[in-house]
Amino acid sequence: MSKVLKLTRDDPIIHLKAYGGVQIHGVEDAEMRCEIDSSELATLVEENGHVYVTINTGCSLTVPSKSTLEIEKGMGSIKINNILNDIRIEKVLGNLVLLDVTKVSVGKVGGNCSVKNAKGSVVCEKVAGSLVVDDVESFSCEKIGGFVKARSIAHDFNVDKVGGGIQAQDLIGRAKIMKVGGSIKGNGIHLAEDLKVGGDIELFNASFDSGIDLKAGGDILLGLSDLSDLTLDLYSGSEKIMIRKAGEIIGVGESTYTYKSGDETSLRVDLYAGGNILVTDEMSEPVLIGDLSDNFKFEETAFGEMIRERVESATRLAEAKVRATEIRLGKLHEKLENEFGFKLDIDLGKDVPDVPTPPSVHAPIPVSRPAGKKGATDEERLMILKMLQDKQISVEEAENLFKVLES
Repeated sequence: MSKVLKLTRDDPIIHLKAYGGVQIHGVEDAEMRCEIDSSELATLVEENGHVYVTINTGCSLTVPSKSTLEIEKGMGSIKINNILNDIRIEKVLGNLVLLDVTKVSVGKVGGNCSVKNAKGSVVCEKVAGSLVVDDVESFSCEKIGGFVKARSIAHDFNVDKVGGGIQAQDLIGRAKIMKVGGSIKGNGIHLAEDLKVGGDIELFNASFDSGIDLKAGGDILLGLSDLSDLTLDLYSGSEKIMIRKAGEIIGVGESTYTYKSGDETSLRVDLYAGGNILVTDEMSEPVLIGDLSDNFKFEETAFGEMIRERVESATRLAEAKVRATEIRLGKLHEKLENEFGFKLDIDLGKDVPDVPTPPSVHAPIPVSRPAGKKGATDEERLMILKMLQDKQISVEEAENLFKVLES
C-alpha cells in the first residue's frame, strides 16, 4: 500500500522515527512515498520545510534526493541510498547500510554498518557488529565490536578500537588505527599512529610516520618496496628475526635486532612481536579484499523482527483493553437501567431525550470487584465465550481479553 505526501520544496529536512526496518531512496520528485502494509502504520506531516515521519513497521520510503535526514531512532535495520545532503542518525538497533551519500554522522549502530561511495566524511560513534567501508572520502569510528574491511579511503581513516580483525587496502590518506583485538592485514596503507594488535600484523607496500611503534601479540610480516633510508628496532618474543633484501638475508637476530640504512634523519619504526618478525622488499602485491556486494544488501536483524512483533503485540493488547472497557461499560449501562427502571440513551452523537426524574435517588449498584479480589467475573467470562461462539472475536482476541480482565 502506498501513502504519498506532496511536498512544498525539494530539499526538506526529514525527521524520522522508525519502529521497523526502513529502506530510504532519494529521487528527484518533490514528494514522499511510503510503501507499507497499512497506511495507518505511518504518519507523514510537513510543516515549514520540515517533514515529521513516524513508521510503526517495516517499509520503503522514497524522498527527495536533496533532503537532509534527521533520524532519531531506528528500531530495526536502515538502508539509505542516493541522499545528497547531510544525514544525521542518533541510533540504529539493527544494521545500517549507506550507499551514494555525502556527509554522514552516526551515533550508535547495534548491528553491522556498511558504507559505499560517500563523497564526504562519515563519522560513527560506535558499531556493535562489523564494519565495511568502500570508496569513502574519510571515515572515523571510536569503537567497532566485530571485524573491519576498508578499501579506497581518499583521506583520513581513524579507528580507535576494533574487537575483531582488519583487512585494509588502498588507504591513501593517514590511517590511525589504535587497538585491534584480532589480526591486521593491509596493502597500501600509511600508518600515522602507533598500532597495537592482539594477533598478527601483515603489511605490504606500507608507509609510516617516523617514530611510531608496531606491536603484535603474534607475528609481524612487513613488506616494503624500499629498505633504504630506514631505521628499524626489532624485538621478537620467539627470538626469530629476519631481514631480507633483493633475495638475500642481510640480517638475522634472536630477541632483538637493529637495522639501519641512512643517517639520523631516516625514517624510524620500532617493531615488537610476541612471535616472529620478517621484513622484506620482495613481496608480490596481494589482493586482500574482493567482492563486497553482499555487505550492502538490506537485511533485517532478528532483533528488528522482535521489535516489530512486540509493536504488533502491544497494538493487539491495546485493542483488547478497549474491548474489555466496552464490556464493563455495557455491564454498567445494563445495571443502571435495571436500577432506575428506564432505558438510558448514551449515544452522545444523538439528541438525548429528557429523562424523567426517578421517585427516589440512591447510589447505583457498584460494578467494581470486592476488595482484594482480582480476575474476571463469571458474567464477563460468559460474555467473552459467547462473543467467541458467535465468531465476533477470534481465539487470540479472546485470550487477550481474558488477560486484561484478569489483571
